[in-house]
Amino acid sequence: MKWGGNVLHPTIYLIPLGDFDASHLTIIVENIETQFVFPLKIGSNLAAPSCAVDPVRNQVNSNIILKQLNEVAPSDALKVVGIAGFDLFNPIFSFVFGEAQFEGKCAVVSTYRLHGERDEKKPRRYPPVILRLEKEVVHELGHTFGLRHCSDRSCVMHFSPGLESVDRKSPFYCPVCQELLCWLVARELGRHQALRPT
Repeated sequence: MKWGGNVLHPTIYLIPLGDFDASHLTIIVENIETQFVFPLKIGSNLAAPSCAVDPVRNQVNSNIILKQLNEVAPSDALKVVGIAGFDLFNPIFSFVFGEAQFEGKCAVVSTYRLHGERDEKKPRRYPPVILRLEKEVVHELGHTFGLRHCSDRSCVMHFSPGLESVDRKSPFYCPVCQELLCWLVARELGRHQALRPT
């Protein structure tokens, strides 16, 4: 696809926030990339703005982080997901695993509350927090494309109020969400193509 006279490949960026170790992201990139038709890149670490920190709550406002990510998004970015180790909140919830701009460009996910023990009877592919992070990134990306929460408890788009529900769902979209996602992705690419001069 030719955009603006140059051949550009719409890319999904994972941006480490603060002192988050980017090496943790290399484990999940390949798995996430298989679910989308776009390449994934890990960007440079980005410092969280001091105005996003609530000193009373000792948490970071996810809405401000989303605004920051939108402002620094690379020119070839279709989606940008910030990955943080600090605790997130928004004006509605006392904490969030992540948040996304619905049908927007940006999302943010935190590992702060994704740590912990999981059921040892379940098969373990790699450390629990890594699998949980993968699920939440895929979940928030779904929101950026326009997917809403799913009633299928095993679907990655199922709402997760706690770690038990995160562990119960798979890192994949159910057939219904997957079919809808394909349509939403095609629609978004059409919009991007129309907005950029050839």
